[in-house]
This record gives sequence, C-alpha cells and structure tokens, in this order.
Amino acid sequence: MKLIAGPSSPLLTKRIAEKTGFKIAETMYRRFPDGELYVRVEKNEDDRYAVVNSLRSNEDLVYMLLIFDALEGSEIFAIIPYMGYARQDRAFLNGEAVSIRAIARLIESYAEKIFTVNIHSMKAREHFRKLIELDAMDIIGQHYKGKDVVMLSPDRGSLKRVRRAAEIAGCEFDYLEKRRIDAENVEILPKNLDVHGKEIVVVDDIISTGGTVVTAARQLSDKAKKIDATCIHGVFAGHALNRLYSSGISLVKATDTIETQVSVISVSGMISEVLIHEVRC
Repeated sequence: MKLIAGPSSPLLTKRIAEKTGFKIAETMYRRFPDGELYVRVEKNEDDRYAVVNSLRSNEDLVYMLLIFDALEGSEIFAIIPYMGYARQDRAFLNGEAVSIRAIARLIESYAEKIFTVNIHSMKAREHFRKLIELDAMDIIGQHYKGKDVVMLSPDRGSLKRVRRAAEIAGCEFDYLEKRRIDAENVEILPKNLDVHGKEIVVVDDIISTGGTVVTAARQLSDKAKKIDATCIHGVFAGHALNRLYSSGISLVKATDTIETQVSVISVSGMISEVLIHEVRC
C-alpha cells in the first residue's frame, strides 16, 4: 500500500505515513494557463493506493478524479476526511440535484473502499455503498480529558455527538437553546447548566460561517470565565475566524480533516488504525 497526498491534505497524509509505515508516492500537480488541472503519479502497476484528499472545493474534487484516473488498474482506497457536498443530501425542491448522491456515484466508480470522518448526516451516508465512517468526537474528548471545562452543543440536534466527547473527556455538557425575549431579541443560553465562572468549549462537527457560535459567545461572555470553540471540520468560510475571535472566543481548535492554522487535533491515528485493519483484511 502506498499513500497519495492530495493537494488539500499533505500534512495529514504525512502523519498517516508516519503512523502506518506506508510510503507516499511521488505526485505532480500543475495548473495550465487556461486554469485546467494536471496530475501525474509515479506508480507501479501492482500497487494498492490510498488517496488522501478532503473535498473543500470544486478544485479538490477535480484533482481527486484525476488522481483516480492516473491510478487506473490499481486498487484504490479513497480517504476523504472532509466530505464536501454532503449538506445537499436530498432534493429539498423539485428538480434539485442531490449533490452527495452524485459525488458518491463518482467516487465509488473508482474506489474499492471509502473512508470519511463524520459525514454531515445519516441521510448523506445512505447514498454510499462502500463507506467507512469514523467518529472524531472520540479524539476531541481525549484532547480535553482531565481539563475543567463544560462542553456545549450549539443546538439540541448535535447533543448526541457532544455527549460522546464529554463522556470521554469526563466533563459536564449541555446544549444551547434559543429563547425569544421579545419580537426583536433572542438569547442563546445553555438549556440546563449554569455556566457562571466556568470554562466553556462550544463543540460542533462543522464550523462554516460560525454564526451560532458567535452569537452564543457574545451572550455568554459576561458569564463564562473563558469560551473556546472546537470542531471536527473547520470550513471557516469567508472571514469566519476573524468573526469568532472578535466575538469573545479565546481559542478556536479544529482537527486536520481540513488543514488550516487552527488544525491542532489530528485524526491521523484514527485513520491509520482503520486503514491498517482494512489493508490486512
């Protein structure tokens, strides 16, 4: 088994290589003057390959498909830590494309097995036949183990995920509830816990614009001792990180499913363990 470091996941690929002992194949990525992309992989016909590449953008998707094509004739494992397009997991309006269904069909036409981390929804997962989903909430829980914090889910729908992290960390947890004060004002506060003087970590699977976290931070800043935000997938669309820090958030942390300056929690160990198991099967 050799690893292919996709353009969006070079550091994560290196970490997986260090943990598994698998070598990283040499690759070349290039852009032509007209914007078209080019891929070349140094390969051996008999090798199996694990392609590591998160789908943050349309460009990531095209690069991944070109990598797959370059590996024609080889057995391919697709490691897609962040599975983009998963939010459109059904047709909400007549005539809409079900984006994740189209992506699943494309990937599964090339890959023998597909690995991802915390796909957006159960409905999105149902569009795959070969998907192995890993849960990074365990790793977030380990990261905070022994620390005196309170974990808050941004809403009730995410409470199950946060409960898992909190149980491993051994800390209290709750979810944020929107309460309408009057026609123009809404407050976002913990449903059950009193967080006065406590260190809070708002935990979510994805932070994109950060709107809910920003609103919660502003309303909790005069109560909590400190407020951090942690997520699995740090999309941070636009200037989301600036908004988070300016709202009173002390520290933002994410895993390296998407590689940014705040990707301080690695999923490489979890992926490596499953990958070695699947290779041996």
